[in-house]
Amino acid sequence: MKKFGLIVLFPFLSACDSAKVFEENIALEKHIWKLENHLQFHTEIEDTLIEMNIIVNIRHTARYPFSNLWLFVNTTNPQGAQSNDTLECVLAAQDGRWLGSGLGDIWDIQIPLKTQSFTSSGEYVFDIEQAMRYGNKARIEQLPEIMSVGLRIEKKE
Repeated sequence: MKKFGLIVLFPFLSACDSAKVFEENIALEKHIWKLENHLQFHTEIEDTLIEMNIIVNIRHTARYPFSNLWLFVNTTNPQGAQSNDTLECVLAAQDGRWLGSGLGDIWDIQIPLKTQSFTSSGEYVFDIEQAMRYGNKARIEQLPEIMSVGLRIEKKE
């Protein structure tokens, strides 16, 4: 009887996130995002008729020393053409409160990158790199307290 209950429940659990087309998160070793560490996400896109939301997932600790995170997101389509986006991820409110959802000192936030229809089906590659700087100075070589970065693509509702 217990097995039957799980079998009946499973389709309902898997249907809860029916908008999701792709989602992957990459954990960063020792919670440090090195400047040279570009995170790559490969996904097959089949549906070119509907709009999709492209979202960046960020998991950080409460010890992250900044209120935002700048990213460069480079996308390569199946034909090899590239597009580049710069994204500011606001992680904290002006009063210092972390945005998103938190448990203990771990915080998760989803940042919308853009909404688009993909022009052709096939493999897309998303390359995400951190673009943080100290003011007008050089880029930050080792960005601390970033636990993981992910990419989510979902059907626009």
